[in-house]
Amino acid sequence: MKDIKNQKQVNLNKLALASRRSFIEKGIGLTAAVGLAPSLFGSANAFAQSASFSPWGWPLPHKKVSEKSVAWLKSKGWWPLQIAWNPLWSEGNVILFLMRQQKLMEQRGIEAEYTPFLAASLMNEAYMPGRIQIAQAGSLGLLQVIDKKIPTAAVACYPTQRQAFLCHKDSPLKNSLSELKGAKALGRPAVVGVTIGSTTHLAFLIAVKVYGLEDGKDYILKNTAPADIIMMPQGIDIVGIWEPNVMLMDEFLKNARILDLINNYQIFNGYSYIRGEIEENAPDVIQAYADSFMEAQLYARYKPKEAIADFANDPSQRGRDIKLIERDVQIHVLNPKPTRNYVFEDTDGLWIPLEMYQAGIMTDAGVLKLRYTVADFKSVLRPKYLAETFNQLGWAVPKKAPFMPPNWSGKVGQPPYPPYGVMEMGKQNFPGPGDLVRPWTFAGKTYKPS
Repeated sequence: MKDIKNQKQVNLNKLALASRRSFIEKGIGLTAAVGLAPSLFGSANAFAQSASFSPWGWPLPHKKVSEKSVAWLKSKGWWPLQIAWNPLWSEGNVILFLMRQQKLMEQRGIEAEYTPFLAASLMNEAYMPGRIQIAQAGSLGLLQVIDKKIPTAAVACYPTQRQAFLCHKDSPLKNSLSELKGAKALGRPAVVGVTIGSTTHLAFLIAVKVYGLEDGKDYILKNTAPADIIMMPQGIDIVGIWEPNVMLMDEFLKNARILDLINNYQIFNGYSYIRGEIEENAPDVIQAYADSFMEAQLYARYKPKEAIADFANDPSQRGRDIKLIERDVQIHVLNPKPTRNYVFEDTDGLWIPLEMYQAGIMTDAGVLKLRYTVADFKSVLRPKYLAETFNQLGWAVPKKAPFMPPNWSGKVGQPPYPPYGVMEMGKQNFPGPGDLVRPWTFAGKTYKPS
């Protein structure tokens, strides 16, 4: 385990990115609610009658897990509970950091340790044998778990983060991968650097289908590590990368410019997932994690300056530009509605139909070996835990994905897509119409359903 930690820290220093700016937003409200297992968690009326909230809007007192669940975790050797996090991955990095810093799991009766990993593959190497019990990864990381038939409950999403294809600033390429067709812009096949097996690789494969591009004639794919991609090396015409690295390259290093958004071809999603044995034997531990996950966001909204400053000063962020950290947190944590993390099964094609389509592209290309089914995804997606979290808060479970425009004209599985996503949506009012089912108090102000 120590070797894994050391390896991550080395990679951390190598990847140095960052983000910081200023955003003051306190008098915000939040969303979503629906009941779950009243006998276990309590009814909506009970929550309404004991309407006491922390300054950042969490209902008090905190619900503690049972002694039986603690004893079971200890019997498994899962005490303290091991939680993996990626300090350089937008959104989840700040949420998990605040969970650790504010001891939100401990306030619910669970001792927890947070171990940094910089890649889903490395995280899963520790997750699959049970050395860590909670992990964070993109869809492809979750597919690895499904492949190995590891009982798992995915309880929260990290949706629609921006990714992009970038080129050199003086490139003759203008604004689309469609320009690769016939090698007209460059007079030769474009060398495209992506990390094989990653979400950017998936997006490029989709673009190849959309534009009818030919390998060896229109493009040459080159497996490139993220740390090398960030440097925008000579000899590569186009690279694909995710946030906050897109902002890092385009706005801070200024060593590349955005050619085309990956969002046009692939709808990104990531997951926070937990060992299935915990769900079977100690489900209140999973509920405590879901509650802590959401409370961390409320704390960030209530104290954005402090949250960002504390995160930027954490050793995991050493060498990163605080302005980039600030901008990253604003876009991915403070601007969007907190209900974005809800695990939809099929709302306008999110998430199961989309996951099946995108995984199918990778299977067709021989990157994945299996063809995934609805049952595969239903075996791991667990919307009920955040639904119960929202119930405690008096929020409504969203009927539509809050990160998609209300009149979005796209159709999942039929790229290219019109604009969408947390960055595209900008600052969202919360709570807004339909976001609450009961009064909710945040920063001293009580919001009522509308």
